[in-house]
Amino acid sequence: MHAIVIAQAAAPATEWGLLDLFEKGGPLMWPLLFLSVIALMVFLVCLWTTRDSAVLPVKMVLEVETRFRHKDYAGILAMCERDGSSFARTIHVIVLFMQRNPRAGIEEVREVATAEGSRQANILTRQINWLSDIGAIAPMIGLLGTVLGMMRAFMEMAAGNFEGVKQMQMAGGIAEAMITTVGGLVLAIPSVAAYVFFRSRIQKHITDMEVAITHILTVISVQMDHESRLSNTYRLGRGKEVMEEDE
Repeated sequence: MHAIVIAQAAAPATEWGLLDLFEKGGPLMWPLLFLSVIALMVFLVCLWTTRDSAVLPVKMVLEVETRFRHKDYAGILAMCERDGSSFARTIHVIVLFMQRNPRAGIEEVREVATAEGSRQANILTRQINWLSDIGAIAPMIGLLGTVLGMMRAFMEMAAGNFEGVKQMQMAGGIAEAMITTVGGLVLAIPSVAAYVFFRSRIQKHITDMEVAITHILTVISVQMDHESRLSNTYRLGRGKEVMEEDE
């Protein structure tokens, strides 16, 4: 009978809500809450910035290729300024370079495209690195809370306070240790999972964008070769005319 009464008295104490767990987790739950808000914000931003239309819009790739074949550089620049995707920013830099350096060869254009493409890839990768960092920091904060909670419990034991309220304080220290550990892991696991998801997504986008940029550079190279042959033909024909006039 006495055991039943004790069990009934102890039962309500186990029914903790989220706020109760947060309070019993100690002061280190606040940094974990702050990191949780940051992780959620980064997740939403990455979800928006890594979508297909924000990196490589398919319709724009086809339109840019057509305009390059017609040498409509002004139209390409206008499209890129309106779109704002990673592909558009890369093409914008390429066209500006070609306009400012009309005598540049395909190798120079390719170097500019590679540099800007790498910069755009770094921008996308830098965003998701926040998730990886949070996934590494959160368990450390949880571990620190575990150590502090265990220190509190052992200090109670060292003081010889084993009865009554002191016993509950020792149990509170152990509870704090466990709650912060769980809080750190609950934050770290989704953060790392989100990082892996976005990393795979970005790698796919980067590969597709490299293929698209390479195709555009091939079109530019063909045009440059064609213009070079026409120029050489014109020069040869002009040279023959001058020789015939001299004769």
